[in-house]
Amino acid sequence: MRSKLSYITNTASINQDNMHLVVVHHCPQYIGKSQEIIKQEIEKELFHIFQKYE
Repeated sequence: MRSKLSYITNTASINQDNMHLVVVHHCPQYIGKSQEIIKQEIEKELFHIFQKYE
């Protein structure tokens, strides 16, 4: 079972053509592992998934 992740929230406002849009971006905050290790694990998983379609 995976542990519960906490998230970092970034908010940006965009004004265009009399519209005001607020964009909220949530990205996971990994605890105990570096971002590089997480990136490598995701790349490996994606490689195995897309390897099926060759």
